[in-house]
Amino acid sequence: MDEEVYIVQNYDLHRLKKYLNYELSGSVLYFLSFQVFIFIFLASIAAVIFTPFMLRVLLAEKKKGWIIVFVLIVIIPVVVMIILIIFAGFSKAFLFFILGLFYFYFFLLRIEVNGWTREADAKYQYHLSKKRSEAEMKAFDDRFNL
Repeated sequence: MDEEVYIVQNYDLHRLKKYLNYELSGSVLYFLSFQVFIFIFLASIAAVIFTPFMLRVLLAEKKKGWIIVFVLIVIIPVVVMIILIIFAGFSKAFLFFILGLFYFYFFLLRIEVNGWTREADAKYQYHLSKKRSEAEMKAFDDRFNL
């Protein structure tokens, strides 16, 4: 019963790891580099879609420090960009800067999430081996202590 609960609790963390470690092929990136507006659009859509899932997983894992870093690195510059757009006009450089910060944050998060999943998997394996050895000891005691 404990094993099922553990797997369900870490499912989202493993999904986050999978999404953060996903890489586009070099040919796709090369093609998108010539299509600046398509690249900006797709990168922005991916960021908007992925952010709620990422924040939900960070809240579930109680990683409040990473949420604070997200606010400092991504949210505050977005607010500043919106203010600059209102008063100074739109510039693609602002959007590239914000997307760069966003994906830089995801790069840092990717490194940490890989460590979190390794740690969670190690704890799970320890838990399983402990339960297995306790069951073997109980079977041994039951067999020889009639």
